[in-house]
Amino acid sequence: MENIKNIITFITENKMLIAGTVLVVLLVILFCLSYFSKGRRKGRAAEKKVSRALKKAFRKDHVHIMDNVYLPLYKGSCEIDHLVIGRFGVLVVETKGISGEISGSGEYLTHKIGSNTHSLYNPQHQNKTHTDNVKHHLKKGRFFDVPVFGIVVFTDKDLKYPQGLGSDIEGLKNYCKGLRNTGCYEDVLYDYFKSIQVRNPLKKLRK
Repeated sequence: MENIKNIITFITENKMLIAGTVLVVLLVILFCLSYFSKGRRKGRAAEKKVSRALKKAFRKDHVHIMDNVYLPLYKGSCEIDHLVIGRFGVLVVETKGISGEISGSGEYLTHKIGSNTHSLYNPQHQNKTHTDNVKHHLKKGRFFDVPVFGIVVFTDKDLKYPQGLGSDIEGLKNYCKGLRNTGCYEDVLYDYFKSIQVRNPLKKLRK
């Protein structure tokens, strides 16, 4: 009986602490459910494919490849699929593992899979947000004149999409081969991005 009273007293005196703990647990559960959902699993598989392609493309160069990087963006974060840091500067890669057909232009495109059609946020616009964020952090870290490149990669070979919207895996490899040495210190840049990346799961949810 005494133990029950002590528990009730503790709960009464620590309502805010308990409420905060419950909220944190719920947010972590939501993050895990989102991370391991079917769509996310398909996305992760595509990202692994692109990561392997990047390693092959830069096998003769000293580069740092950071996969699934969360960088600060306002009060939340910005998830970047692949951040490649080398003597050429920084390459921001947005990976899409979707199938079907993409059509249209502008901020929102039309994505058709079988008989289903829905709106798709333009991945070029999405990656521009990412590259702008990278540029912002480079300036903030006083890394001026570091070139920042961006590319959208579609991993599904059967996907149809407008010319100029993105590239396939082979196109990515060729793009990487065309990047030239601009004298950037890749190790210093890598250490910087590693130090500012978001690790807090709560901030990762606020994207």
